Amino acid sequence: MLRSLLWPIVLVLSLVGVTSGVYRAAFVSDATARAEPVRERFLRAFDRTDRLIADRPAELRRFDSRFAAHPFLTLGHVIPGTLFLVLAPLQFWAGFRNRHRTLHRWSGRVLLCALVASTVPALYFGLAVPFAGPTESLAIAIVATLLLISVGRAYVSIRRGQVARHRAWMLRAYALALGIASIRVIGAVLDVALAPVGIHPATGLVIALWVGWAMTAGAAELWIAHTRARAARPTMATNPA
Repeated sequence: MLRSLLWPIVLVLSLVGVTSGVYRAAFVSDATARAEPVRERFLRAFDRTDRLIADRPAELRRFDSRFAAHPFLTLGHVIPGTLFLVLAPLQFWAGFRNRHRTLHRWSGRVLLCALVASTVPALYFGLAVPFAGPTESLAIAIVATLLLISVGRAYVSIRRGQVARHRAWMLRAYALALGIASIRVIGAVLDVALAPVGIHPATGLVIALWVGWAMTAGAAELWIAHTRARAARPTMATNPA
């Protein structure tokens, strides 16, 4: 039951992340500004008024200008990240994994490299030219560190033949990568809900960053604990304390 509920959510978030990555790759210098008419339609649909609408064009230019100034770094972030989100679900699909062991191993290596490659430019944007200042930089630094640790531990674990440990660390890495899609969804909800209050876009971004990554990381830990407990039940029944 839990699995049947979890997979649709994961696939929807993956689709959100992939769509965002493709969109940014197609419109490196002004993707956010181009999406503004969609935001305006949502605000009208929910009868919301943005109190900071006069400042909006300048904020959009400031947000997009970081990517416009570094187009190759932007593509170096979004292309490997999008590849990871497209292919990573296959790594956790037991049917695919069991039927295509060699492909699973090689695609896993590619995905680990893609995730590391995507993280390095993200660190630059988050630490050197953050849109929302130190609070954004702190979130990026923590998540990037956790992600790289997860990737490293996953690789070491599989080299040692520790399959369950490898899977747990890859789930953590996937959850952190998928967090970027959660951030998009939460940010959009916050934007519509709080626009009449006059919340600054930078503040909304920081809230979405922390909440989005906390949700996906927390969900991953709950799923890891659930699967560990389920795997331990036959052993406990066979070897009672």
